[in-house]
Amino acid sequence: MHAEPAPSRPPEAGRPKITARAVDVFYGSKQALADINLDINENEVTALIGPSGCGKSTFLRCLNRMNETIPSCRVTGRIELDGIDVTSSLDVVELRARVGMVFQKPNPFPKSIYDNVAFGPRILGLTDDRHQMDQVVIGSLKRAGLYDEVKDRMGQPGTGLSGGQQQRLCIARAIAVNPEVILMDEPCSALDPIATARIEELIEELRCDYTIVIVTHSMQQAARVSQRTAFFHLGEIVETGDTAAIFTNPANPLTQGYITGRFG
Repeated sequence: MHAEPAPSRPPEAGRPKITARAVDVFYGSKQALADINLDINENEVTALIGPSGCGKSTFLRCLNRMNETIPSCRVTGRIELDGIDVTSSLDVVELRARVGMVFQKPNPFPKSIYDNVAFGPRILGLTDDRHQMDQVVIGSLKRAGLYDEVKDRMGQPGTGLSGGQQQRLCIARAIAVNPEVILMDEPCSALDPIATARIEELIEELRCDYTIVIVTHSMQQAARVSQRTAFFHLGEIVETGDTAAIFTNPANPLTQGYITGRFG
């Protein structure tokens, strides 16, 4: 039994933004997650890693109640955002405004680039006039590193962009409502290496202002972009901690086996 690796940064560097305690998830009679306990620190990137089907994306969807769209799904336990229970004390619309999501496959709406980014602020009534909306759209596209590439074609369909540009458009759409947390479910799995590198750079820039949780199958990506890592296996968290420690000195033999490629 290995000792718990010492953190490489002082614990006060990150305060928990989201806490999950004793979270279980069931799809009908099948249990997908068991007794998940995890702190997600503010202004850090937390990577969720593990083999396919181990529960990473299921847990991610618990954080903004996306699982509620699945009729057979039942979630128990407690998940708090800034100390507030997201299931009993937050309206789901407010929750999803505070906790945005970027999916595995870029999914721009069949609207113009401008209207893709403006969609959330319009629905939530965040702006009063066209000038304000212009500022929100331009600012969000700039934050997503896309504005210079699309500023002359804002009225053209977002679906006409390249895959990497579409994913950055989806990130701009997510941040346009000024969320506090961004969930990313394998955001680079459909992208080429150049587009992936751009998204990874963007994640590093965004964590200054947002708390980010990323599901990834790429351990190299997790090592590059995250400060903390949680390793999932068969619906449970096997180990969580500082990313450098997880990858260089894992405390659990299962973690060691996964990161060295013995299974997964």
